[in-house]
Amino acid sequence: MDLPVVFDGRRGLPDAFGRALRDLRISVTDRCNFRCTYCMPKEIFGPDYAFLPRDQVLSFEEISRTARVFVDLGVEKLRITGGEPLVRRDLPDLIAMLASIRRPDGGPVDLTLTTNGSALPALAGKLAAAGLGRVTVSLDSLDDTVFGAMNGIDFPVAKVLDGIAAAQAAGLAPVKVNMVVRRGMNESSVVPMAGWAREIGVILRFIEYM
Repeated sequence: MDLPVVFDGRRGLPDAFGRALRDLRISVTDRCNFRCTYCMPKEIFGPDYAFLPRDQVLSFEEISRTARVFVDLGVEKLRITGGEPLVRRDLPDLIAMLASIRRPDGGPVDLTLTTNGSALPALAGKLAAAGLGRVTVSLDSLDDTVFGAMNGIDFPVAKVLDGIAAAQAAGLAPVKVNMVVRRGMNESSVVPMAGWAREIGVILRFIEYM
């Protein structure tokens, strides 16, 4: 297939339905410090699980170069994901590299990151200073028992809330929160989560467990 040439950012790579691709998701690591039951259950992703060897993970330079190619072809939004992207060492350096990329019309790219929030208290300020625009945080309940069971390591809710507060204080807003809803596990948390989100001004999105 011949790739279209982009001169003004209005044309670009087509998806399966002929629509121009505007978003690019970049997974910077396959590793995570959580073992969420719906994503990386510890029964499978245990101590002996073979993650990608480090020499097979793209370097920051390779990621940046790839992103530039896609932006030249019309991509406007870069979404940083994992695994848990904040376990990647020196991630703010990559954010700075990606934030420097310009669209064909000279405008900046929309740069966001999805995280479990555990490292945001320490990194939110550095990420914002590097050029990150917004964050999406995964949080499945405000109840420690429920959340601990779902994240697989009994990680406390309070530390994720600290991360969300740090992101808001750093200007990484509006913060979005993804809540995976599982029958028999956290459906009773839906209403409390909705009230909390409205109170502190975050955008809550419910994700149905499939």
